[in-house]
Amino acid sequence: MNQLLKPVSFFLILLWALNSMGQNAPWVSYPSANNTGYGVYHFRKAFNLNKVPEQLIIHVSADNRYNLFANGQRVCYGPAKGDLQTYKYDVIDIAPFLTAGKNQLAALVYNGGADKPLAFISAQTAFMLRTENEDFNELNTGNAWKVYKNPAYKVISYNEMIFKNRWFYGFYACGGGDEVFAEKYPWGWETADFDDRNWLDTEPLVFEKQAPWNLVPRNIAFMDNHIEYPACIRKIEGTDIQTGKWNGQSKLIIPANTKASFLVDFETFTMGYPELTVNNGKGSSIQIKYAEALYEKVNIKAHRDSVNGLSMFGVWDIFHTDGGFRIFRPLWKRAFRYVQFNVETKSKALEIVSFQNEYSGYPYPEMATFESNSDSLNEIFEISKRTLRMCSGETYYDTPFYEQLSYGGDNRPISAISTYNSTDDRLLREVLRLYPQSENKETGLFKSAYPSQFDFDMGGWSMAWIQTLRDYYFMRGDSAFVKQFQNKIEGVLEFYQQHLDERTGMIGTVSNQSFIDWSITQGSIPRSNEKKEIQQSALLTLYYAHTLDCAAELFRELGLKEKANHWQKVSNKIKVAVYTSCRDNEKQLFRDYADKEIYSQHTNIFAILCDVVPPSQQKDLLNRILSFDKFDEMASSYFSFFLFKAMQKTGQENLFLSHLDFWYNFLKRGHTTCGETGFASHDRSDCHAWSAHPAYFLLSSVGGIKPADLGFKTVKITPHLGNLTFLKADMPHPKGRIEVEYEKNRKGLKTKITLPPGMKGTFEFNGKTKILNEGKNNFNL
Repeated sequence: MNQLLKPVSFFLILLWALNSMGQNAPWVSYPSANNTGYGVYHFRKAFNLNKVPEQLIIHVSADNRYNLFANGQRVCYGPAKGDLQTYKYDVIDIAPFLTAGKNQLAALVYNGGADKPLAFISAQTAFMLRTENEDFNELNTGNAWKVYKNPAYKVISYNEMIFKNRWFYGFYACGGGDEVFAEKYPWGWETADFDDRNWLDTEPLVFEKQAPWNLVPRNIAFMDNHIEYPACIRKIEGTDIQTGKWNGQSKLIIPANTKASFLVDFETFTMGYPELTVNNGKGSSIQIKYAEALYEKVNIKAHRDSVNGLSMFGVWDIFHTDGGFRIFRPLWKRAFRYVQFNVETKSKALEIVSFQNEYSGYPYPEMATFESNSDSLNEIFEISKRTLRMCSGETYYDTPFYEQLSYGGDNRPISAISTYNSTDDRLLREVLRLYPQSENKETGLFKSAYPSQFDFDMGGWSMAWIQTLRDYYFMRGDSAFVKQFQNKIEGVLEFYQQHLDERTGMIGTVSNQSFIDWSITQGSIPRSNEKKEIQQSALLTLYYAHTLDCAAELFRELGLKEKANHWQKVSNKIKVAVYTSCRDNEKQLFRDYADKEIYSQHTNIFAILCDVVPPSQQKDLLNRILSFDKFDEMASSYFSFFLFKAMQKTGQENLFLSHLDFWYNFLKRGHTTCGETGFASHDRSDCHAWSAHPAYFLLSSVGGIKPADLGFKTVKITPHLGNLTFLKADMPHPKGRIEVEYEKNRKGLKTKITLPPGMKGTFEFNGKTKILNEGKNNFNL
């Protein structure tokens, strides 16, 4: 977004929202438009000002998306993702973009139709702009606004990308590609001098009762939008362009009557809106393909730095030139490390003037830092932190390249990473708030991911949402936020309570999806039978018990003691049932099923987290989990979050640094972000924030920074340095930054700790304790 954009106070936003409730919005559309079909539309409104006001606040929204311009300058884009129950509008002060005299507002609005991103919740094509100041009501949509349907766009559908061209095998949900014909495009449409006399008047949308969009103001930050440049050109075919360093700002010439391709490398994974500027070359066709990595064959990725002899599989856009000086920018964001240009010119040479990316992701303020004498460990922290950024937009993403969906289970580790790396909790609260709006009223469960167009429940992730609420509450102490979900929490708990088998005491038969982790071979666990039922699973039962414990903790802290006691009793009874039915006394492990010799790390990890075995036996069980070599299922890079939590619970955080094989392998394979599972059998996504939790554990377990009380008002610092001889880290906290620095020397541990104003705490190391006060605390132990 343009840096001139003025922030608008939350009070003003809230005041307007309460007064208007979003129901008087002047929605308009293109006359006789296909309400739900694919289309790109341009809206314009000219007006005059004798004097530019100090402030001119507008509200703007669209279905599916908009880009707003004032006098040819992009102001903002949106709206933030949501659903029809809480559809977002943006509050913008456009005064900095205006001049005395003639002015022009313009908006590009598009509907992705059947191929829109799966995270887009839509009613129909529509646009809305209104002012807060009645003196400027002429700017409201419907008052002499013009509209034009752009014939230059054609969607590159899912069917064409995935099935016809088979660019990869698997699930993709980020929307179709854009094919744009420059000769049909109304260039300059957003500027004041453009002639729109032949455009149509907008059609006001009139609804029998109320509009389908229940409007609420945006409650997260606008996206960061800094410019990024490529690093180099790695491969060339069909022309004499040189490989080597290229920042996208020096001109490349593709001769006439040429078929050529060249591969651009940004060197790190990124996302946003790539912008290609071209000149001349009338009739040329440019296919722009995007990928995380290159492939040895379909679904088999090579080392992420490798390009020679490899294939490019990825989604793409196509731009057909008209010989003018033109800029191509896709309608929706792309994610990539590599960009391949496949160019075919006609009778005129084509000039590629520049290529750059406008990064688009959540604008985290000052994040945590970590530095040690281990370069690899430092790099693991950085790729983990980058993964959080790449998987944070208007919601959290599971993967920015493949899906851009916010899954309830992914958000459990993401919330831990976020609260240790940022004090801006708005995005976390938004995904926690949105998710239960997908509730199935019959089951009380939520969709797998939301916002999304999914139509199935995901019981496992509904439980994970409760776990995440618990973690957020204990980090921030935000009782008002959490307490509003009391009924939703109990709805999830009651579903599984109704499915407890009276005979075994375990969850009997459930047919909804209850994903907990990917399998090391294929599919997911717990596994369903041929009827798609999960039966008598100790893993699912203990996952439920863990959720019950989290809910009971929440209710107890919120003063709901009766509910806390009820759900704790349910949990305790379940744990006895699992111990009785699934304990293998010879192996001293827990089976995944009472009647099957199937063992997973997962079930045994939850036996620790749920106190199925008493605390005195939990260290031994954890050691068996780490040493037993005949598990049928092993924890993925995602599920290692729970393994590391078990290390924390048993007081064995010293084990953490020796169990980072997944992340060392990511580095070995050239990753610049954390992969989806760490399993060779499931190497789909290179960027999955559920695997980025070293950015949490390196601070909490190795650096030793933990909340000492509810809401993190005080701190307890207990480092576990292993073989490290130096560590320096700091993390943001609502009161300021917490800083730690450790250096091992002959005298012991030289320690420097700085606490923000108003914070106290304790430091423990090798059985010794120090009291910490605000400010600098320097000592040797």
